[in-house]
Amino acid sequence: MQTLNRRFSMLGVLIMVGMMTLSGCATRKWVRQELGTATAKLDTRINETNTKVTETGERIDAVDRRAQQGIQAADQKATQAQQAASAADQKATNAQRTADSANQAVQTANTRITTVENEIAGMDTYTAGPPTSVTFKFNSSALSADAKKTLDDVAGQVANMKSGYAVEVQGFTDGRGSENYNYGLSDRRAEAVKRYLVSKNVQLHRVSIVGLGKENPVADNKTEKGREQNRRVEVRILKAQVPRTTN
Repeated sequence: MQTLNRRFSMLGVLIMVGMMTLSGCATRKWVRQELGTATAKLDTRINETNTKVTETGERIDAVDRRAQQGIQAADQKATQAQQAASAADQKATNAQRTADSANQAVQTANTRITTVENEIAGMDTYTAGPPTSVTFKFNSSALSADAKKTLDDVAGQVANMKSGYAVEVQGFTDGRGSENYNYGLSDRRAEAVKRYLVSKNVQLHRVSIVGLGKENPVADNKTEKGREQNRRVEVRILKAQVPRTTN
């Protein structure tokens, strides 16, 4: 009987141990299932979070690109505005310079007009002396040695005078050649005489010149000798008249 009881006791123990063993296996399986489910959910949330982070980063990058483009556009407009302002300043400076030059030209013209008017006003008080002539070679405005000697005498008459005189220089040609060409040649001859007189201390503003071409010949243009005499420059000294005094 005791032996039977011990057997039942042993059987019960074995049954309890088996039940506990089966219960432990079931618990571990449930834990693994729950853990797998939680892990899957966690992975899903991590993936969703990563996706949101990526999308947020892309939006931030897009905003940053737009901001950079806006900054570049603003810088470009600022540079263009600065360039336009610089160009406007340069135009204003150029306009001021042009205005200054125009004013200077007006002042110079007014001065010349005043000088001419004064000369014209005083012409009636001048007495013209006899003309002195120098001649030139054909188609030339170069002064010969004889011409320079003659002009030295003319300059000597007024070189020491500071006022009260004027010098009139008229250039001529012979009858050959076109009218326009002869006007230019006679101008060059008169200019050559003027330069020489000024180099001999004759005051520049007191010398007036004119080229008259083949007008007013003094000899016959049909002969070589006559043409040589017509290729000339005539110089006259005009001296101021001394006012008469009454006793």
